[in-house]
Amino acid sequence: MKKGILIPMIVMLVAVPGAAYFMGYLPLSMGSDVSAASEQGQVDSHGEAIAYSGSIYLPLNPPFVVNFSHMGQLRYLQISLELMYHDQALIDQATQEMPAIRNELILMLSDQSYEKLASLEGKQELREEMMAAINAVVFGSQVAPGTGEIYITNFVMQ
Repeated sequence: MKKGILIPMIVMLVAVPGAAYFMGYLPLSMGSDVSAASEQGQVDSHGEAIAYSGSIYLPLNPPFVVNFSHMGQLRYLQISLELMYHDQALIDQATQEMPAIRNELILMLSDQSYEKLASLEGKQELREEMMAAINAVVFGSQVAPGTGEIYITNFVMQ
């Protein structure tokens, strides 16, 4: 009776992680689409292309961790962001200016109120402010309104 349960469990313990590895974590650098995207710098940390329908995404790694004060208590915010432009040249410029971008965003995030960060409207307003700050760094004085997007991919507030 135990053999009837033990053998399928062993098969599952081997097959499920193996399938997950091959489907989710095996770099696809052998394919022509990914190698072409890799040459253009459009790959994520797993070697997968990140250009979708003319949009190019740049993860702002590592995640931002800032502290701020709320009612006399120290609070923490961890936020992961991805920057999106439709032009590889803008992604390259943002990559080159990453220290200045991260500085602006850290200062901005640490100056937020708890109430603003806790509301959906506040998060949307923060996204607009962060994108304006990034565009100011990337474009300098020639900021084109509405250029690019910033997406919050992880948000933890304590």
